[in-house]
Amino acid sequence: MRAQGRPLKILMISPQFRPLYGGYEHAAERLSGALARRGLEVVVISERRDRSWPASETLEGFEIRRLWCLYRRHMHTGTSLFSFARFLLTNGRRFDVWHVHQYGYHAALSVALGKLLRRPVVLKLTNSEAMGIGSVLGSGLVGRTLEYLHRRVSACIAISEETRSEAISFGIPAGRVRLIPNGLDPDQFLPATAEQRVEARRVLGLDRDRIVLSVGRLSDEKNPLGLLEAWANVTPVLRAGALLALVGDGPQEELVRAKVAELKLGDSVLLAGRRIDVASWYRAADIYVIASHNEGLSNSMIEALAAGLPVISTKVSGSSFLEAGAASGLVVGTGRTEELTRALEELLSNESLRSTLAGNARQSFENHFLLELVAEKSMSLYGDVASSR
Repeated sequence: MRAQGRPLKILMISPQFRPLYGGYEHAAERLSGALARRGLEVVVISERRDRSWPASETLEGFEIRRLWCLYRRHMHTGTSLFSFARFLLTNGRRFDVWHVHQYGYHAALSVALGKLLRRPVVLKLTNSEAMGIGSVLGSGLVGRTLEYLHRRVSACIAISEETRSEAISFGIPAGRVRLIPNGLDPDQFLPATAEQRVEARRVLGLDRDRIVLSVGRLSDEKNPLGLLEAWANVTPVLRAGALLALVGDGPQEELVRAKVAELKLGDSVLLAGRRIDVASWYRAADIYVIASHNEGLSNSMIEALAAGLPVISTKVSGSSFLEAGAASGLVVGTGRTEELTRALEELLSNESLRSTLAGNARQSFENHFLLELVAEKSMSLYGDVASSR
């Protein structure tokens, strides 16, 4: 994609970025690398919360610029906004498109300065429902000002049908909203052969007939306590030969450990903690489960589909992809523990269904979440907003 005979220059505005890792940070990094490989000039600006972090570095063909802020209570937001405003005012004109990866104060600042400098601003919506754009911008004069500016973005990227509907209901014109999910390199997670699954279990020390996997933060919105309750209600004969593995850490870790003890699940639940070898866990698993109360679009669901795993998910944003075309998973009511239990029992006991869903999972991934496809859609959007500036 070119502007005036040269590659487009894209400024990614992502206050949190490497070495901080979460769903939107991973998605922003993957997209930036894919765009750079296609010849675009990409610069990411983020906060430099720790002086040990380099002020700038180059990664996978794109540049990261970390801007000064005081990461202290009552000073963080103001100092961060000051640094971002200074960068945009002094450097913003050399970019064709500004792409903001989270709504809030930085997005509002970007829209305001984008209007001043006549630069198009693309806003990506990363969450929904209680954490969605219509719920978190606040109230009063500040909230109304934030809402006013957010509605005036040049374009909005919705990562799921649910976030698309919320964006339109919020007041962003439907013609400015594009459905572009997060993307993943197809070679990063691959379906395992029977031999690879056996070897992965051996390496990880998992001596069970069936492995049910959940990857994510141990935090309230991910609902690990509800997952444990559903697991405790699985018929004992099915649970006897199975293991529920939770990979991740978070603020509810001690509560989760206490819940495992309270429900006497120590022999069938493994708290694996945060792991860097997460691909090995996908290779070892038979079933993937998401018990969340809230999601924007689960990156771990995308990874599980890429790995060819049947998915059980609560009805959160993005779960509709599991039912699009050939089904690749089961969707249950959010917060409905009994439905989650029944779905777990169904897949644990029905090898034929498990195999069918697993066979569809990789195809579902390739239809919706290939990183290069997401990069192409993003470039098309950038070209549209840059040409209409």
